[in-house]
This record gives sequence, structure tokens and C-alpha cells, in this order.
Amino acid sequence: MDDHTGESTALTPEALAAYMDAGAPSEQRLADSPACVLGIDPQRGELTLRTPATGPDIDVSAYRMIRTDLFEEPGGETVWFRITVDAEGVEYEAYSLLQSVADQLQQGDDMERALYVALDAYRGLLSRAPRLSEDQETGLFGELVALNRLIEGIGERRALAAWLGPHSEEHDFVLGDCDVEVKTTRSERRMHVIHGLGQLTPTPERPLHLMSVQVTRAGASDAGATLPCMIERIRRQLRTGRIDFDDKLTELGWEDARADRLYTTQLLVRSEPHFYTVDEGFPAITSDGLGCILARPELVRGIDYRIDVTDLAPEAHPPAEFTARTQEAPEA
Repeated sequence: MDDHTGESTALTPEALAAYMDAGAPSEQRLADSPACVLGIDPQRGELTLRTPATGPDIDVSAYRMIRTDLFEEPGGETVWFRITVDAEGVEYEAYSLLQSVADQLQQGDDMERALYVALDAYRGLLSRAPRLSEDQETGLFGELVALNRLIEGIGERRALAAWLGPHSEEHDFVLGDCDVEVKTTRSERRMHVIHGLGQLTPTPERPLHLMSVQVTRAGASDAGATLPCMIERIRRQLRTGRIDFDDKLTELGWEDARADRLYTTQLLVRSEPHFYTVDEGFPAITSDGLGCILARPELVRGIDYRIDVTDLAPEAHPPAEFTARTQEAPEA
């Protein structure tokens, strides 16, 4: 990467466009005290700001087009804090947001305040250009794999009614006599991140199943599909449920505009999905479980954890709705 040092110089829209048109990653120093370096990556459509870290990572999960992380350069001693913005189509606005963070830091603000001041000022930009994170992209792909099977098993009307994931309910699918939580991973092992105490807590008197979906990058394989392709594949199957399906996608933050440019990763289902009964023997952290080991479990306000179910025996007979093929007449 090019490294431009010296005094801070604001980029004009024309200068930034020239860097983007060059096609190669480059860097531009925005400020020196503390050091603030702008990264420009035309191929990814991303802009970054890095500065020496003075604290922990900052939660920006509420903003779909921005993410943060801490990293060390190979052979270096400095730990850097990095802000990454998905800037395709809004490059100069994204640059202005990062420049605003750098300016706040020069005035003595800490990173958390500098970042949130900038995020508040550029709220319009962040709402105008949403993008799912990689984890959200993978998770939605897996839910669509499950939905596609359910449409084939019980028909589009019942399948769409059962899909409650977009409504932020505890479980992704609520069927006639059981619930199903879909978890998707790109790992070679069936490693899944569980969010919160309720995600793997069965509803009283209703069995809960975890559907483990493994996907991998498809490369040049014709069998793979991007997330937009998967969505179109399901749309083509629907006769009366297109509006319902699109409404659910909107609740998840999906926008068709620019989707083909934002989501280009070809994914392929690596193996047959496995189902696991979530019962007393399953490795789930629940409120009742915490109550057995903590004196004040009500003080635990949130928890995320990772489970590996690779070595667990899957159900021999998973929910029939995901394995049957409907014999229903086309829905009117």
C-alpha cells in the first residue's frame, strides 16, 4: 500500500474518486496526534480508519454498514483500532464520517465518544446504505436453505407462516408441534454461535430442534449461489407468497438495490443439514441452568457463546416437514 505521511490534508471528492478508480489499495494519513490512517480498498468497496488502540473494541452491531476490530501488524508492537465502512456508492460520505472521527480524536476525545459523535452526525448515511454483515449474510443463507426445504415439504403458505426468524422471535421456525432454530456455519466443524439465553430455551411443552447447516465458498462450482441468487430462487417458487416473503426480508434489513454488488460470495451447502434435539443433555446455556450455578442469575443481562456439535449424534428422524415433499395442489 502507498503510505502518505505528513500534515493532515482533507481529500476532495475528485481526489477520493481518483484513488478508487486506481483500483489498488492505498493509504492516506489523516492526522498525526494520534496517528489516523485512512485505508482505501476499491476492490472491496471499503474505507477504513486505523489509529493506535487506547481501549477495548466498541460495539457497533446496530449499524449494518460499519464494523470495528483490534489488530496487530505482523512484526509490529502497536495494537490498532480499525473502523471499516462498506462505502460502495457512498464513498465520499463514508470518508467524511471517518474524517469526522479523526477530527474528534485530534480534539482530545477518546475513541468511543469520537465514534459515536460521528455516527450520530451521519445517521442518514448509515440508514441509507444498509449492508448485512458476513455473519448475517451466512445466517440468512442458512435460513433460506431451511425455508426452501420447508416450502417443498409443506407448501409455501404454511412454510412462510412458520418462518418467524425475521420477526426476532426466540426461534426461527414454529411448526405445528415443534420449534426449529437454524444455525449456519462456514467452519469445517459444526461450530455455532448462540446469542442470548432464550435462543436455545424450548417453549414449554414444545420440542425444540437445532438445525445445523454447513456452507462453504463454492468457488467456480456451478452448484453454488450468492445470497441474491438464493432469494430469487425462492421467489420463483412462490405463487401467492411473494409479498409475504419480501416483507420478511425487509424486516431483516434486506434491500434489492445494489445487492448483486454487495453480496458476491458464492456459497454451497457443504453437507446434509443435521438436526439435534435441544433437551437436558444438549450443550445449551439457559436461564434455568444459570439459576443452578449463580446466586443472582437475573443480573446476567446478555450472553453469547459458541458450541461445537460435530461429535454429537444427530437425530435419526428429523422433523418430517423438512424432509417430506408436498403432494398438495398449487395454492390459490
